[in-house]
Amino acid sequence: MLERWELVLKVAISGKGGVGKTTLAAILAYLFARDGYSVTAIDCDSSINLPSALGVKDVKPLSELREIIEQRVKGPFGIFRYNPKVDDVFENYSAINDFGVRVLVLGTIKKGGEGCFCPENAFLRAILRHAIFRDDVLILDMEAGIEHLGRGTAKGVDVLIAVVEPGTRAIETLGRIEKLAADLEIKKIGVVVNKYIDSPKVAELIGSISHPILGIIPYNQCFIQADLENLPPYRLCDLKPFEEIKKNLLRLGKQK
Repeated sequence: MLERWELVLKVAISGKGGVGKTTLAAILAYLFARDGYSVTAIDCDSSINLPSALGVKDVKPLSELREIIEQRVKGPFGIFRYNPKVDDVFENYSAINDFGVRVLVLGTIKKGGEGCFCPENAFLRAILRHAIFRDDVLILDMEAGIEHLGRGTAKGVDVLIAVVEPGTRAIETLGRIEKLAADLEIKKIGVVVNKYIDSPKVAELIGSISHPILGIIPYNQCFIQADLENLPPYRLCDLKPFEEIKKNLLRLGKQK
């Protein structure tokens, strides 16, 4: 069993919209922080739901810091700085929730993959690089794609979690995530099945997934109730499935 100070774990969570990525990210952040780890949670999804799921309000998206981006990234004669100074930005534009998780919102990244070297992309990826090399646990709540991660940043990610719902589209979504992970050289993929309803067809579908199943979260109205009451989901919902996911995530993260 790992001692607390031995754990360094960087996790990116991806999946199509509405599958429960943010709920998983928030509850994992809560569980690790509860156990005494230093945790940073970053919302990389343009819909920006992670702060409210962690009980935090008014976190400014870093992509909107236009003056700072101009100052830090643009050099003379149109030159861009690939590694702008961001440590103070990281500190000043994050929030700490009531159990100690540092929360940041990245904001929208411009599309174009590795070839799109615009000031905003350089700045946001510098923030991610800084985040990856600090704190015990980093949790990234990604969009359906993982465009925020360039190859250099992705090398610091220990595990990519694909969140899927039961259904044939889950396999299609997982296939897209696998391709993105391969492009970014992320080696470890774990799968979380959310909104699970017991049936032979669903069991067959889950059995066809080749990656490790980190956990299965049963369909539960409490997540809807938490949203309606504007409460973090870990305040209302059963955390046992998430405890199992956390345990399996640690096991996968330790594998060579």
